[in-house]
Amino acid sequence: MSRTLPVVELRALLHDALSAALATDALTLPAPLMYTPSVHRPALYLESTVVRGQPGEGKTFWARALTDPQLRTIAAREYRMPRLERTEAVTAFGARPDAGQPTAGELRALTGWGVQPTVLWSAVALTALGVPDLAALTTWTERVDWLTRNPGAIERSLAEFEAAAKATDTVRLVLFDALDQLHPDRVVAEHLASGMLNLAVTLSRRTTRLRAKVFIRPDMLDGALAGVPRPDRGFLTGRAADLAWGRSDYLGRTARTELYGLFIHLLGNHDSAEAAAFRAAWPTWQSEGGRYLAPSGLSGDPKTQEEFFTTLASRFMGANARTGYTYNCLSNRLQDARGVITPRPFLTALATALEDTGRNHPGHDRPLHPDDLRRSVRCGARVTELHQALPWVRLAMEPLAGQQVPIWEEDVFGLWQQSSLAERLQDSAREAGSGTGRSRTGPRSPASLPQLLEELIDAGVMSRRTSGQLDMPDVYRVVYGLGRRGGVKRAATGV
Repeated sequence: MSRTLPVVELRALLHDALSAALATDALTLPAPLMYTPSVHRPALYLESTVVRGQPGEGKTFWARALTDPQLRTIAAREYRMPRLERTEAVTAFGARPDAGQPTAGELRALTGWGVQPTVLWSAVALTALGVPDLAALTTWTERVDWLTRNPGAIERSLAEFEAAAKATDTVRLVLFDALDQLHPDRVVAEHLASGMLNLAVTLSRRTTRLRAKVFIRPDMLDGALAGVPRPDRGFLTGRAADLAWGRSDYLGRTARTELYGLFIHLLGNHDSAEAAAFRAAWPTWQSEGGRYLAPSGLSGDPKTQEEFFTTLASRFMGANARTGYTYNCLSNRLQDARGVITPRPFLTALATALEDTGRNHPGHDRPLHPDDLRRSVRCGARVTELHQALPWVRLAMEPLAGQQVPIWEEDVFGLWQQSSLAERLQDSAREAGSGTGRSRTGPRSPASLPQLLEELIDAGVMSRRTSGQLDMPDVYRVVYGLGRRGGVKRAATGV
């Protein structure tokens, strides 16, 4: 059977499938579009107490999936982890606030009154698990006070939950996510996160059927561990899993294969005649529980994936192999300074290249023209993703617009000083702290320009060359408006 579809059908399928996927987020993604990358499997082990992930790598999705019976069943089946089907998960703190979680104002008040984080999160976790005495109270102040006045309540509750879970052969899992929304002050946020980690250690050591899972950025974990007793730090890091989609030290291969696997999964699971024709052109798709699973070659073999992508964008970026391969283009160009690449920018770049090809090369014989694929790095999706998690980065980057990289640290500090960056960051933190809703955590040391630079390097926005100069990957540089000799031209508009 031919493995190519008419270009009109391919364009329609790519447009509709990518549009549908990009219209969802971690909290709304429907079950048919759920993808299970092999590299994420360890994050779902019940003994993986800590799940590290950079912005956009999947922390909130997996926190949601573990509480959703349908998504959890899919994960259990595809990862061959039957124990997940005997797991009951509750959210103690997450991206979707509800009455069972402390509000931003309550967290600020309780920390201001000196409540110990471990006591606070013990009250939150036991309330989420359904302890009647706590559920009957109406405020978190009352619940924390009750738990403080009844020191034996935690041990009794844990024993009761343990016995009930053993009787039903289940595991109770308490989830913590969205830790960058705990408090606008980074030091306070990490202090609060340390309480979650201490509670997780307690559950692991005192029970066999109660577990906690903490989804956290690596940089926040480093700060939060300072509030954990030294013997327990190794325990937690030894039970940590990563949600990485691949790193540059693997030459992008793991990330590339998984990202194309996701892309192909979305095409095959779109509800359209074009998707059905696509599945027929690449036979041996399996139907399972309302979802279609791609044949192993398409989902995990780089050569087969490259064969498929060649039908969309030809093989080379130019006339021959010396110009590069289209299959490698996006995974190389969308990496940050630490080699991180995440799904949404990858899919957005494909959608952008598709739209640009229709406008710039309407007569092209394939849906994606290599020139438009190359320029799609300017789509800015990774910058948008970064700003959602670290909004302070926007303020730090604005004074650098129009500069050239590589650039010396002293020049960056000079531009920051001219723009009064430290004062602006501190004003922003005060404004966020005075609000009633949740706000994102700011930098650890807004008054220290060297520390701000280190945080940008940790976030993958910048890197140091062996010369000591600072560099910036194209995925950020182009959108922030910095130049580099021989680099991708800057976008016409910013973000």
